[in-house]
Amino acid sequence: MATNPVKYLSKNLINKATPLDVWLQGTIEQTVGNDVIILSDNCGKVKITKCETADGVIDKNTLCKGTYCCIIGVAVKTTGLPEIHATKYIDLSKHSAMKDAWETEVKEAQLLLQGKILPML
Repeated sequence: MATNPVKYLSKNLINKATPLDVWLQGTIEQTVGNDVIILSDNCGKVKITKCETADGVIDKNTLCKGTYCCIIGVAVKTTGLPEIHATKYIDLSKHSAMKDAWETEVKEAQLLLQGKILPML
């Protein structure tokens, strides 16, 4: 189970050390059987595996092409097409505004983690 996921864009996963706890959002571009999806976030693609056992996946019909979703999991491969073992799936298709904000949200989170910006309380 991913215990401390960090927000990533697909392009920022390339050549990172594995295993790595990740939080991704994107659109399901393709399904492969009942257990694998290809997720696209406008910056690239990621192969998501172990979908059937991820929390939030009710059945194979949950994973529909065109669905905007959140995947939390563990990056197990970061060369070529990155591969993530899913531990959590959240359907975000009813929250389309999140899609437009995702890239900015990831960049802001990275700056916060690097100590380059401070939270406003």
